[in-house]
Amino acid sequence: MTTKKETFASLLKEFEYRYPTRTIFDDFLTLTLCAFSYNPLTGLSHDEELYMQTMEKYKDDTLRHHFPKLLICLTAEMEERIGSEIGTDVLGEFYEQHLYRKGAGQYFTPWHLCSLMAKASVNTIDINATHMPMRILDPCCGSGRMLLASAKENGPEHEYYGIDIDHTCVKMTAINLFLNGMFHSEVMCGDALDPDDFRESYKVSFLPFGVFRVAEKENSWLYMLHKNSFIKNSDSERAPVAYGTPICHTTQLRLF
Repeated sequence: MTTKKETFASLLKEFEYRYPTRTIFDDFLTLTLCAFSYNPLTGLSHDEELYMQTMEKYKDDTLRHHFPKLLICLTAEMEERIGSEIGTDVLGEFYEQHLYRKGAGQYFTPWHLCSLMAKASVNTIDINATHMPMRILDPCCGSGRMLLASAKENGPEHEYYGIDIDHTCVKMTAINLFLNGMFHSEVMCGDALDPDDFRESYKVSFLPFGVFRVAEKENSWLYMLHKNSFIKNSDSERAPVAYGTPICHTTQLRLF
């Protein structure tokens, strides 16, 4: 007798009769980010308190053991799709199919279009001439799919930045960037049209290794870069600087 293979989607489905799918999905993202924020001095997460608060509602439920299984399935499914024509955005695909808000104008760009845009948006001559990493920004990043496509095209050694007003999307992007080895990255929750809007961000790093939550805007490199990409016009209102100059020569972020 063959056993049905567990998948990321099938494990999440087992929760649906006890908890809203959106709650389970978002809690999984939070727990995963807490797990990725390891503090070697304490042997715990930098966000241990948040981890325990999130797990509180599941402490007497045997389904709590599904959370590590979900991460195993997620990484396995992403690994199987490395180099494929459909990309590795397992999280974004689940969100699209089950959770995204149609009425809120929330649309995720299909992978093949992301791939096309990644190829069209970079001048390889400029990259090779400067020998410096690019800074690439998606100001409405969703699950980070365009950034993933850019890393596939240009390599993970560049700096990748994402901004989104939806906190769940920000968490998806942070996990995607980390699991795809994009260790010079940051993802910020905020309105990209408002240079002063900062709610929190996640820094993806190799040394120290992990994903680290940034609660104060003064500690966010992305917030500073984004704020500096705005100028004041004659009416003392803020307006965004036009993106397009090679980022390696300035502090300006490249729009992707």
